[in-house]
Amino acid sequence: MVEPDWKHIERETTLVLHDTIFLGEGWDFVAYLVNAEFVFRFPKRRSHWNDLHREIAFLKFAGDKLPLAVPRYVRVMPDSRSAPNGYAVYRYLPGRPLDMNAFDPDERAAAVVRIAAFLRSLHRLRPDQSVSALLPREDARLIAEGYRAYAERDIVSKLSPYAVLALRELFAEHLGTPANFTFRPAVLHADLSREHLLAENNSVTAVIDFGDVNWGDADYDFTYLFIDFGADFALEVAQQYGHPDVERLARKLRYFAAVDQIDTIVHGEGRALEGQTAAAWKQLKRLLIDDSTSG
Repeated sequence: MVEPDWKHIERETTLVLHDTIFLGEGWDFVAYLVNAEFVFRFPKRRSHWNDLHREIAFLKFAGDKLPLAVPRYVRVMPDSRSAPNGYAVYRYLPGRPLDMNAFDPDERAAAVVRIAAFLRSLHRLRPDQSVSALLPREDARLIAEGYRAYAERDIVSKLSPYAVLALRELFAEHLGTPANFTFRPAVLHADLSREHLLAENNSVTAVIDFGDVNWGDADYDFTYLFIDFGADFALEVAQQYGHPDVERLARKLRYFAAVDQIDTIVHGEGRALEGQTAAAWKQLKRLLIDDSTSG
């Protein structure tokens, strides 16, 4: 846990700190709400500034082009005695992580429309060269082959024979479908989970945490909707978005969801929060043994 020196931050920013509230912690950052007005983000390691600088530059370009509110950074302090790895500050966006169980049918339908509109706008963005060059662009087939190797090395020995067969079939189908690798690269949020979709008065109002923004397969941005809210909701958003092949998307989302769990298991050591690795194993087994329960 990053423990900021708030008195030094007061001197450095000229803010008078009335209250500081711990908002949460991820793999790379710790966040606090200050004076109910600003969010202070503290990187856990110096290397995380690469992602933060990319996020800040992208949001400066994209903020006015997206239909939902996004963070507006007002202070960037890579070097500060108040915290080991400095901090960055954006104006607080009110709202709580999206909880679809609290929505009535009309509110749910409105959420589908708003999220779909956000994804359409995001995926249509074409940043200028200075921003575009900051966004990672990876070989999707090479990444898939890499995760298949991780699965064989670290995962299959701990699964039942049925789950091993299902996992190998999942990789074989994904890698054996050429259309999965012929997409036009789009700008992705790449972590559109419930924690990063904010709602106020049962309406989706904002999207936060663009640290993973990159060029990639637009279909990937439906992954966490699938994981957090279920297949029906994710595919409703996709239909509203205007996806040309929802049936193929459904198969891809099961693959992407499985790979996300593998990533947590394989790369989470020293970074994953308490309980996340155990939860990833549980979710992976559910996806492989009975995909009807995945939502």
